[in-house]
Amino acid sequence: MNKSSSLIIAFSIVLGFVILGAFVKVTFSDSPIAVDSTKVNNSNVGAYEMFAVNKNNIIIFDKQSGEYWRKFIPESEGPTEWRKEPSPVSNAK
Repeated sequence: MNKSSSLIIAFSIVLGFVILGAFVKVTFSDSPIAVDSTKVNNSNVGAYEMFAVNKNNIIIFDKQSGEYWRKFIPESEGPTEWRKEPSPVSNAK
């Protein structure tokens, strides 16, 4: 193999990686998975937390207001609807 054949093969490999990189960049730049942090409204990010208390109860907690919602997953009895309950510390002084 002479020197010019080696240069052609090396150039082809480099060009292939450049094309592959450009393709990947174009493909994933407009994807909903790739989130631009400047476009996200951060006012409610991390405002809620979800807890599985046990196998029958789920609680969603609002960190900003201190309120929480509880849902009982019935195995045999209990409320089956989401109920808003007051924070235990909202009126404590």
